[in-house]
Amino acid sequence: MKSKRLLTLFCVVAFLLAFASVASMKVQAKEITLNWASFVPNTKPPASGVQRLFIDKVNTRAKGELVIKYRGGPETIPPFDLGKAVQKGVVDIGMAPVGFYEPIAPGIGGAALTQISLEKERKPGGGYDYLNELHKAGGLFYLGRGTFSKEDYFYLWLNKKVEKSEDFKKIRIGSATGSRAAVVGWGSAHVSLGLPEYYEAIERGVVDGIAGVPETTYVSLGCHEVTKYCVDHPYWQSTVAVFMNLDSWNKLPKPLQELIMECQIEAENNYIPLDAEERAVARQKAVKAGLKFYKLAPDVAKWFLDTAYNATWDYQMKRFPKETPRLKELLSK
Repeated sequence: MKSKRLLTLFCVVAFLLAFASVASMKVQAKEITLNWASFVPNTKPPASGVQRLFIDKVNTRAKGELVIKYRGGPETIPPFDLGKAVQKGVVDIGMAPVGFYEPIAPGIGGAALTQISLEKERKPGGGYDYLNELHKAGGLFYLGRGTFSKEDYFYLWLNKKVEKSEDFKKIRIGSATGSRAAVVGWGSAHVSLGLPEYYEAIERGVVDGIAGVPETTYVSLGCHEVTKYCVDHPYWQSTVAVFMNLDSWNKLPKPLQELIMECQIEAENNYIPLDAEERAVARQKAVKAGLKFYKLAPDVAKWFLDTAYNATWDYQMKRFPKETPRLKELLSK
């Protein structure tokens, strides 16, 4: 009789432990944490926009089931290592220009050359799907654009004014690797520079200009204070992307995947007015500092812009002949 009572007690305890374990698993399942990092601090554009318009909205709408925590900017993970850090799962989500991590997702640099709307890019079988396919080959999941502009995004900043195509052959232009093809296409001498080197290079005359930098970034670096001119014909779109570790994405429950994508698509559209607002403020600061924005003659402007696109597509074709033709087809007008 005593052994039966002990057996019953044992079964009850075992049931309670099993129930507690299941309950604990359910609680744990509701407390998914993802970590994200950015190539600039999340207090500065464009990371500040991603934080406010995307990350914060996911955290709010997930209602505690999912929390995305910020783990730092370039002081935590060097910008050119961020793609690899996400690929290896050091952090789950990253935000960086596609050129920074193109070696692990070949061909994605062409995203900067899009000439179509966000809506068209997101159509089934369109540019977004193909860019995501390229990301997946590198162990990443492409969430989408980290910012987007109503106008084109990048500018050429100068201390020597150019007005004719021949003038470009007389100057040295510094830029990151992504703008090299455009600079060479214009006929200028190219000087490879990293973002932190722009100010000193333009101030000391190491270069006559800096290419491939949006107004917000250029002004945030203080470069507008040592620069005289800006060619007021922007080109390309933002290369900044938001991407995720593929395994981390696949492990998420489908409702959370849908929530993240819903917030990302909303954010992409909301970046447009935010970008316009930030650009207007940056331009005002630049003008106040004495920098002059100017237009080229129509024929020269056409040559300048066509060269920025054509030379860079040609460069992408040489580097990634397998991926580039399809991407160009999807992203061109």
